[in-house]
Amino acid sequence: MSDQTSDNAARPESQKSGPASGQTRRRGAGFWALWGGVGAVALVAASGGAGWVFLSKADLGRFVARRATAALGRTVEIGSLHVTPGRWLKVEIANARLANIPGGTGPDMVRVGHLAAEVNVSSLLHGPMLVRHVAISDVYVMVERTPQRVPNWRFGKQAEAGAKPAPHPAQSGPDDRSDYPTALDVAVQKGEVIYRTAHGSEFRTTLKTVTLQTDGADKPVHLAVDGAYNDTPVTMTATMQPFSILRQTKTPYGIDMEAKSGDMTITFRGTATDPINADGIRGAVTFNSPTSRPMMQIAGLPAQQDIAVQMSGQFEHEGDLWSVTQGQGMVKDNPMTITLMRLVEGSHGKPDHITADIAFSQLNLNEFLSHQKAASPTQTDMPLTVDPAPDPLVDAHLSVKKLSYNVLTFSNMTLAASVAPGAVAVDTLSLDYLGANLKASGKIEAADKGASHVGASVNVSGADIEKLRQVLGFGPVPLQGRVDMQMRADATQKTLNAAVHAADVAAAVSMTSGSLDRKVIGLVSADLRMLFNKPKGMTPVACMLGVVSSRAGVGQALPLRIRTGDGTVAANARFDLSRKWFDLTFGSQASTTGRFALDIPVRVSGSFSSPKVRPASWSAEGRAMMAQTERLNTLPAGVKQFALKNACYRAIGP
Repeated sequence: MSDQTSDNAARPESQKSGPASGQTRRRGAGFWALWGGVGAVALVAASGGAGWVFLSKADLGRFVARRATAALGRTVEIGSLHVTPGRWLKVEIANARLANIPGGTGPDMVRVGHLAAEVNVSSLLHGPMLVRHVAISDVYVMVERTPQRVPNWRFGKQAEAGAKPAPHPAQSGPDDRSDYPTALDVAVQKGEVIYRTAHGSEFRTTLKTVTLQTDGADKPVHLAVDGAYNDTPVTMTATMQPFSILRQTKTPYGIDMEAKSGDMTITFRGTATDPINADGIRGAVTFNSPTSRPMMQIAGLPAQQDIAVQMSGQFEHEGDLWSVTQGQGMVKDNPMTITLMRLVEGSHGKPDHITADIAFSQLNLNEFLSHQKAASPTQTDMPLTVDPAPDPLVDAHLSVKKLSYNVLTFSNMTLAASVAPGAVAVDTLSLDYLGANLKASGKIEAADKGASHVGASVNVSGADIEKLRQVLGFGPVPLQGRVDMQMRADATQKTLNAAVHAADVAAAVSMTSGSLDRKVIGLVSADLRMLFNKPKGMTPVACMLGVVSSRAGVGQALPLRIRTGDGTVAANARFDLSRKWFDLTFGSQASTTGRFALDIPVRVSGSFSSPKVRPASWSAEGRAMMAQTERLNTLPAGVKQFALKNACYRAIGP
């Protein structure tokens, strides 16, 4: 029991434990087959005085090894086994080994250098067995599957079944514990337990010392473990219910445990319906680590920075299911609520599956993605990494009230995403920024040379022009109101920032209510009446529609129409976002202006903050370019459908 408890206490949830959950049951079969042989010898000896003399002198190793070999269908060897008679029968075993299956990594599944114990003779007759002064040293256990997925922890008929799955605990029920022995004190020194997957990955638990002590069958049991998991030091202490409760198979067994590794502390207080196999576990769990480095070391992941983590919740482990619910916590000063974190272990070569539903009141991604303490927030970036065969698979729902990324701050963010073989799918992404709402969906797929292809559809509604021009660094603009946008973006890059800067974008921008400065209409129409009466105020915008295309931040808006009661403005624009430069030519549509209008186009070009304004030529070629209605037909389907709904779609023409 101590081996299994320590193994599961140190093991992170993201690592498979199905075989490990069953390893105590399988090792127990070998252990009790061994003790069965010893007990048989003791009972024979107890039947007469001659037996006592025989026991005191004989080496029973070969006899017991033959019985264990027959019971297990696997070779058992015992270097020596001596029994000293008395009310407490002393048993001492040296150099015992249980052979591995053919094709296993090594020749042995279990080795025990030395085992000594005292067994109460009357308990052999009346049960349950009572043992004390159990001392075990130099223990080695290898639990593995061969590349053909044959497990080495099955014996007899189970071994003949090969790689067929064992019954689920919920179907087979916990082991019968009614005859489980009482061990008053146990000490284990120098132990090693290895779990090896069919793919060759090893998870190693090293046991320096394990001690178990109780004052009687009806007294609490105290367990202490000092060891390491994957070379990361781990200690554990536990107070458990008496052995008399353990023997009540249908009664959940109470466990109060604390595990530590470096600055990481994990506590658990709850019960197990199948404690021998560390299954059917339910209870309250807490986790605290000011740096999270021990957790990362145990998981075999690099710890590039210190991330303080605190968490509490209700923990459950049943068969292949591990979960935390009703959770509260803090990740680097970011409060979180855990509705669900669930791991379902994969079987027969299938990956694990994680489902998560987590909410943050605030989340500053710069704290996690900027690896250098002095790094500027603008250096924050996210790698676009896609695993062709991910393990585990992930379905996650994340919500954040306030999200910070680089110099941007978003609100009311919700994300539903999944990790599948060769792809990361964003089913929905919604957030608010500068009063506008953004909804997006897309997919990240593996590409050549370590890059990934990102494809996304984005809908923006209610973007305020005044707020946008301030963020982009534009000077004052004569257009007011809110715009909507439908966009399709594609890029093949290695990081998120690189994908944003290099993306190919096709978009339609629409306004159905807003206002335009009347001076613009007068300026672009060159209305002679402006010589005597300059127009003032704003005129309502009936509709606005622009088709935007860009590559790596360099692109054009063409065609572009703004229709008002005072006239219709047609325009085309080129821009370079990295240089913060643009070139805009716009003019009035002659059929919409008065008889005094000369309809002379105007050109505005230069930096976003201080452009130059001057008259522009308005050739037939230029008019035709601005009227390019056929460009609407080249838009992605979703973007084109969005443009068709705008009244200015019908106004685009020569």
